[in-house]
Amino acid sequence: MRVCSLVVVLAVSSSALATAGPPAPGPEWFAAHRAALVAKLPAGAVVVLRGPAEPEAEVGDGYRPDSSFWYLTGFTEPDAVAVLRPSAAEGKRYVLFVKPKNWTEERWTGRRAGVEGAKAAYRAEAAFPVEEFQKESPSLLAGAKALFYLDARDRAFRDKLITAWQTLAAAGTESLPASDVAPVVAQMRLVKDAAEIAILREAVNLSVEAHRAALAVARPGVNEGVLKAAMVQRCLAGGAARMAYAPIVGSGPNSVILHYPDANRIMQRGEMIVNDTACEYGLYAADVTRSYPVNGTFSPEQRALYEIVLAAQKAGIAKVVAGAKQHEIHDASYEVLVDGLLKLGLLKGTPDDVKTSRSYAAFFPHGTSHWLGLDVHDAGSYEFADPKDRWTRYFSSNATLRPGMVLTVEPGIYIPEKSEGVDPKWWNLGVRIEDDVLVTEKGPDCLSCAAPREIADLEKAMKPAAAQSR
Repeated sequence: MRVCSLVVVLAVSSSALATAGPPAPGPEWFAAHRAALVAKLPAGAVVVLRGPAEPEAEVGDGYRPDSSFWYLTGFTEPDAVAVLRPSAAEGKRYVLFVKPKNWTEERWTGRRAGVEGAKAAYRAEAAFPVEEFQKESPSLLAGAKALFYLDARDRAFRDKLITAWQTLAAAGTESLPASDVAPVVAQMRLVKDAAEIAILREAVNLSVEAHRAALAVARPGVNEGVLKAAMVQRCLAGGAARMAYAPIVGSGPNSVILHYPDANRIMQRGEMIVNDTACEYGLYAADVTRSYPVNGTFSPEQRALYEIVLAAQKAGIAKVVAGAKQHEIHDASYEVLVDGLLKLGLLKGTPDDVKTSRSYAAFFPHGTSHWLGLDVHDAGSYEFADPKDRWTRYFSSNATLRPGMVLTVEPGIYIPEKSEGVDPKWWNLGVRIEDDVLVTEKGPDCLSCAAPREIADLEKAMKPAAAQSR
């Protein structure tokens, strides 16, 4: 009876969570994006957008639409094409090609909007079965002065489209350029509006709850997968369709592997956990990492590294202000990390020596920040000053921060076993702290900082689980 009651409580609370999020954007929201896009393009342009087909292999989560295709259309079904032609005759300015309704197929793969639904629900002026795109495309492309396309990584589709466009160009007397429109859409996606920020907040809030759920079950003798399962359950019960990325839950020797994939090791007393896990909600991704000791109490070495990383993260977050350059976040975090590692004797020489030799990369091999939105590493230029190698890029992102941008701040230190010249007491000790931060007129808004990150708060959150391990 007790178990049954618990199941009922979980079901009720999960149902409540799943209906509590912000509403999905309506057709006008997507129409505004289409209008904004064509306003950026030359007169007489035609835009062809590909919504990719569903992969043949039945693996992973269900079909997820291409982010930019969805951003412009709202259409979530696979194998679709959208054509935007603002200078065309009425009835041909926004055309969707979709899979037609067919119950024999729908009973296996899900219901479809079909041709009529594409017009009624998605505001297409005209719609056709996707199989008719090749037949209809010459009339839709005819008379256009420039082609802009989004291929969603469907190379075969792009090649056929470009060939058709070149055939039209060859029959005329003027040059007809063709360009990938993805960079234009990427810059549009970089600054989020109020609707997007509300959805992102929901993704982040669910992720914070998921991290609290993991803290409650972390203790020696527990499999890493138990933490992963607790977090996935919390995200899906709260209305997430999927995780934002494959969860990363690594303890001990796995805590120093940045994208550790397995989560199947029994955690041991005295080790650290690096838990990089977050939800996707309404197609928007969170990205949150917390690090903490398996047994719920920091050792002196764990505390020393953690305090450096936390101070570095706070220095980075302080730079998330409108008008700043994106690289200033990395610069500030880097300086704190290097100073701390030098004071501990884990790095040798002067700060200049460390930067010139890149010896810091042995313990801090990644950048500190990336854009966040419809993709966990979201679209948008970083305006690199010198992109010749990734180490230089970390210090040369010249994108200017503007209100509405969302990004991560995620410094880390990882000390692998048998690191040269490093006392074994530091081996297999990884720490990363990652939060999602919104740029506002008033300064940084840390969306995910409700997930415990101060040492005292982490130890307090883990006390019940730690007590069970004694």
